[in-house]
Amino acid sequence: MLRKTMMAGLALLMLSCGNAKKEEKSDQSSGGGIVEGVSNLNKMAKSADKMKDLSEALKKLTPLTNDELKAVIPETLNGLKRKSFSAGGYGMAGMSAIQAEYGDDNKNVKISILDGAGETGSAVVSLMAMTLSMDAESESNGTKSKTTEINGLRAITEDTKSGESISSSIKYLYKDRYSIGLDGQGYSLSELETYMKALHTSALK
Repeated sequence: MLRKTMMAGLALLMLSCGNAKKEEKSDQSSGGGIVEGVSNLNKMAKSADKMKDLSEALKKLTPLTNDELKAVIPETLNGLKRKSFSAGGYGMAGMSAIQAEYGDDNKNVKISILDGAGETGSAVVSLMAMTLSMDAESESNGTKSKTTEINGLRAITEDTKSGESISSSIKYLYKDRYSIGLDGQGYSLSELETYMKALHTSALK
């Protein structure tokens, strides 16, 4: 059942990516897109069993406490003061998570961390792992999205430029257990990477 759910979710994701790419001007022929789609489907099929094993392993783990998650988000992140944080907001869904915001209303970095331990968290992290296993890249309305590697970690990145406004995001898995996301308003992707390095992820067991 888990494998079918993940396959269906990824198929929908690929369809949405395909629709976004139709808006992008490209010199590639439609044949290239078909080859890329088949390649990603093959990768998804090969990783389905691996993700099932990952999900089963995560289900047996105990989610971190709020205090343990708070250790990852320092009061100051690469010079930015922490403006706010919220922990345990997903407790009713059986997930352990924390969010934090650094900076001000005009220029800020938002951090989100989800522990994949437990029944619900394991399904989310497994689906994220399958998404990261695929090679994808698109550009539409000033936003560039792609799967890539940052500091040796597989990640999904977005970089948006609209007039004078810029924003970026990075989403990745840590230790095949924690789903971590950074969203930067007023920061380029290269700048956001410096805040990614400043997180205290070594506190995650």
